[in-house]
Amino acid sequence: MRKIKKLLLFVLVAVMAFSTFGMTACKTGGKNKVREGVTDDYAEGITVSDNGKEVYKETKEGKTRIKVSYTDAGFGSDWLRIIATHFVAENPDYWLFLDGDPGLTSLVPTQLGSSVNLSDLYLPLAHDWQTYALNGWLEDLSDVYAAKPDGEDGKTVFDKMMPMWQQNCYAYDGEKDGMYAYPWSLGITGIAYNGSMFEKYGWEVPQTVPELIALCDRIKADTNGGVAPFVYPGITGGYFDFMGMAFWMQYSGIDGLKKYMNYESVEVYNPDKEPGKGKLEALKAFNSIFGPDKDYSLEGSMSKNAQEAQMSFLRGEAAMNINASWLETEMIEDIPEGFNLRFMPYPYLENAKKDPETGKYISVNYATNPDFMIVPKAAPQKEGAKKFLAFMSKDDMLRYFTKWTGSLRPFEYDVEPVMDNLSTFAKDVIKINETAESYFPIRTGKYKTCMDLQIWITGYPYTLLVQGKDGMTPERYCRGQYLSAKEDWQSWTGSLI
Repeated sequence: MRKIKKLLLFVLVAVMAFSTFGMTACKTGGKNKVREGVTDDYAEGITVSDNGKEVYKETKEGKTRIKVSYTDAGFGSDWLRIIATHFVAENPDYWLFLDGDPGLTSLVPTQLGSSVNLSDLYLPLAHDWQTYALNGWLEDLSDVYAAKPDGEDGKTVFDKMMPMWQQNCYAYDGEKDGMYAYPWSLGITGIAYNGSMFEKYGWEVPQTVPELIALCDRIKADTNGGVAPFVYPGITGGYFDFMGMAFWMQYSGIDGLKKYMNYESVEVYNPDKEPGKGKLEALKAFNSIFGPDKDYSLEGSMSKNAQEAQMSFLRGEAAMNINASWLETEMIEDIPEGFNLRFMPYPYLENAKKDPETGKYISVNYATNPDFMIVPKAAPQKEGAKKFLAFMSKDDMLRYFTKWTGSLRPFEYDVEPVMDNLSTFAKDVIKINETAESYFPIRTGKYKTCMDLQIWITGYPYTLLVQGKDGMTPERYCRGQYLSAKEDWQSWTGSLI
């Protein structure tokens, strides 16, 4: 029975990896070219091979290799190579082999399940890694979280980590709870915009959704229809979710999303009361910008992937693009000279929650499903891999990540020492982080292992709304979800009670 269960889980994991990857792994097509100035941050006396894959001190002979497989995508590889040089400088008995692959995420379940040609450390994009843990494939990283990378007077890795990510590291391996994943990045989502275009026409960054709609009308008028307000990647899932989830968090609050993800009863899907009502309000706001009767998007957006949409934006065909903190690093080689890339938070719903003391809207950031790092239980050099993970958590190494990606990691660390090295876009990203509370959905409660319990159970709503397929509306979608959930609730949860 145990073998049958593991086989079924393997199949489930493979399916999930491919399907979830299609929805959230939007950071494909990253660049691997070493950027100017990167080598200045290499540790002194360390050799990096011409192809950037081998990192060692003096010689590889007689030393232990740590193989790191990473997603060669949005955040690039400069940051990883820099940290690797400092690691082997302090740990010369190791050398690192850095193996980049933009399609790594879809390969991970097969490699973990077969234990053939395993790397010691994997850096895939976001999906349900908890299933890997349940299959017994992952090493418990509790000793990594207990390490004090900045010295005995410093905090542990766990204590340095932001609370949401502390919670997300836990999983069940079929026998015991443990800490089986290590976070990669803190996703900051919002709207990328053409700063030069905004300055030329005197457009202001909108604070509310009605102001955003008014801006869209003005963009069309001021450019005589020559510039679309938005371009989006219709065939790359996940981007619309950045906006929709942010709107939902604004309306229901982060506590409302947490209540939803607790799945205490089928009533979480009820659009007439919280937190399901917030979902409906979010989709209504989304529909007011991208619905089938709106003309605020570049023609052909529904057939574009992420890179195609971003290139249209960089060519000036659209003034705005739904995106996230990795955009600049991902497109670094394609950004035209003089292009003023900027980043704004999502405007507020008019009925979003406000601080009762100040009367101001409460700022939130949808952090997206988090990318992560894992060590296979059967990895040949898992102890070295865990040592490298702990080393990455040093304040200096966290700053290298920010300096060369323009993004953040979900730890407490001072970014001020690298602020002068950052672009205006990266500074916009950091400002959003400083003023907003971040959240991403985590299933909790007694049904947290029930894979049937999902936010979207009757199809991805945004595409249905944009196309207006079969007369789809936010109300129709949410009520359909509620009816479907009531019909299937017992079969989903009955065996887990």
